[in-house]
Amino acid sequence: MDYYEARDFIQSLAPRGIEPGLGTITKLCALAGDPQLKISAVHIAGTNGKGSAGAFTESILMSAGRSVCRFSSPAVGDHLEMFTINGQPVSRSDYAETVTMLAPLIKRLEAESVFPTSFEAETAAAFVMFEKAGTDHAVIECGMGGRLDCTNVISSPAVSVITSISPDHTAFLGSSVSDIAREKAGIIKHGCPAVTVSQPQAAAEVIERTCKELSSPLYTADDIRNVNFSENETSFDLDSLKNLKIRLMGTFQPQNAAAAVKACTLLGADETAVRRGLAAAKWEHRFERIGRYILDGAHNPAAAKELINSVRAYLKGSTAFVCGVFRDKDYRQIAAVTSQCADRVYTVKPPGERGLDSSTLCAAFREHGAAAEASDELETAILSAAGSGCDNILIFGSLSILSEAKRIIMNSEGK
Repeated sequence: MDYYEARDFIQSLAPRGIEPGLGTITKLCALAGDPQLKISAVHIAGTNGKGSAGAFTESILMSAGRSVCRFSSPAVGDHLEMFTINGQPVSRSDYAETVTMLAPLIKRLEAESVFPTSFEAETAAAFVMFEKAGTDHAVIECGMGGRLDCTNVISSPAVSVITSISPDHTAFLGSSVSDIAREKAGIIKHGCPAVTVSQPQAAAEVIERTCKELSSPLYTADDIRNVNFSENETSFDLDSLKNLKIRLMGTFQPQNAAAAVKACTLLGADETAVRRGLAAAKWEHRFERIGRYILDGAHNPAAAKELINSVRAYLKGSTAFVCGVFRDKDYRQIAAVTSQCADRVYTVKPPGERGLDSSTLCAAFREHGAAAEASDELETAILSAAGSGCDNILIFGSLSILSEAKRIIMNSEGK
């Protein structure tokens, strides 16, 4: 297979949807030689902040002189950005070679009435490529949940990290914070250290109990002080470390950075590596500013609340929203939370079957007093927002709209 044939093969598995459970991925990895057992993994679960915590972790460990690979999802821009080695996407040839190797293994399982999903195939591909690369560490982000997420075939992580927990994917993970926390805490393994952030009490109790039952040391990254937001960076103190600086914008980022610092310190990163790594970390579409445009992947109520905190901390003047979310998200609550800061709202439908109709989302914003209108196309919505006279244009919701939004912005601004 070449790269495009490999992508087509993986896409052919997409209609199988989401199948929580470790049975299929365990069989696929076993046929591939169990590469997940041969990497030193930093395994990350959580409702919000997984990607940012992973980006900080990767950057700190690289600043400490370690070689690092990273698996994150979903891809927002180029597909291969899901798989990085020392900060760079894997090559098309390596990806194609890996999928070519996995394809007959997948067909063998299909003959036994075992049907890997596209995400299970991508996860197995990541493990194969990372084991072959022989890096010092692998930063592995859960796709959804934790206990039954296919990345959880990692049996003995170097450290488990659990970022902020709140309701999301409730059809799969349960409706209460305790239920969801139990799923996320499923990545904690016997005797392996775990790191978490300040959590709702119900979630914190589940994580603490799980660590106690598994004799896993628990470290909570919650001693964050003296946070200062400026246009180009955020500074804060963490434990004994003073004036740490990050360039990822958002009021939620010090918490994600703190989790990464704790994890990397457990892996031997010193203060110099922490400072350099935090300052150098990059992660697109997380309150990412391009002129007067801001791109953010807030797609659930908890993330929406943090987004509004960031709007108040960073933005001055009026703000027009462009928003599109999936229909299985709590879009009514997202609209309720964000409407208060919107001078204008333009709604869009994200691509694919999961996309919520723009008129339905528009009605939800109007219910909360926002001056909202539905758009048929993302470009129409962005151009309308640009012509609204507002000082800022915030494009948020499903990650699936953000890469195209960036392309439209670059074209419209002549960049």
